[in-house]
Amino acid sequence: MLLLWLSACFPCPSNTFLAADGSCYPRAEQGEQPAPKDADGDGFVRWELTQDPALADCDDNDPTVTPETERLVPAGPFVRGSTGELPDTTPVKTIEMSAFCVDRLERTNSQFIGVLEESVAAGRPNRSADGAMLYDFEDMDDEVPEGITWDDGPVLVKGLEDHPVVEVYWGSSKAYCSWVGLSLPTEAQWEKAARGTDERTYPWGEDAPSCELANLRPDRSGEPCWDHTLPVGSFPLGASPYGALDMSGNIAEWVLDWYDEDYYAAAPDLDPPGPTEPSGTRERIARGGNFPSGPPAATVFSRYREPENGTSNGVGFRCVRNLK
Repeated sequence: MLLLWLSACFPCPSNTFLAADGSCYPRAEQGEQPAPKDADGDGFVRWELTQDPALADCDDNDPTVTPETERLVPAGPFVRGSTGELPDTTPVKTIEMSAFCVDRLERTNSQFIGVLEESVAAGRPNRSADGAMLYDFEDMDDEVPEGITWDDGPVLVKGLEDHPVVEVYWGSSKAYCSWVGLSLPTEAQWEKAARGTDERTYPWGEDAPSCELANLRPDRSGEPCWDHTLPVGSFPLGASPYGALDMSGNIAEWVLDWYDEDYYAAAPDLDPPGPTEPSGTRERIARGGNFPSGPPAATVFSRYREPENGTSNGVGFRCVRNLK
């Protein structure tokens, strides 16, 4: 009985401390200074020491990384999938996820142009380091303006600097996230960041979609709120449980996984990585719906297949930080 009492009162070894996330972390060696709670002095504490996404610093060595840029999604379970009329979202399962951080906002034209400018400087215009195309400058056959044009190099379109970047390939989205030291989210990461742990239908909860909550088509038979993208972060009332914005509407977002209708049944219950190879056609997945989408696409569980080598004026991305 005494041993049980001691383990309950002192759950970590003597050379470690119990952090807010329930984990044991090493104490400083004798003579060393303890690791500060806010090493970069930005006013936010290291993510290991809080469960609050509004306070957690996802990179305490970089003062430009704050909860305004990235939101902590704490470790733990969430329920993935739906019992509705979407066969590729079943079976509904509880998935255990490691902690990670998600971009609070979708990536913008002004951010993405940096990787394009680097490609020009490296002598491989509009190509990633592995030779893949970065941006579809040829897809100008629709009425929705793209935010980047080409005139002997990439040029930002005035007024669209803070709109989400679109006309990007799955591969260029992945390359961009790697370029900034992050990753494209797995499908499971995206859904947990949008849904949280209470099995909600939309990032904001159960309320029907509206033009105050997201940039979409609130009524499937009606008109969209706007017929184009809007600056990222325009709908604070539509935030996910962790404070990520625009996870429904504005643009759909690439995720890492191959599309496989039957993957949920075979997926592991811990950090599902997605299928190791395509099932039939080479299709990836976009989540969250975009500005012309109706309510079904705006749900946190809807999955939409997209050609791996395709682009769209309604598909972009955000990145995640995989925490150790």
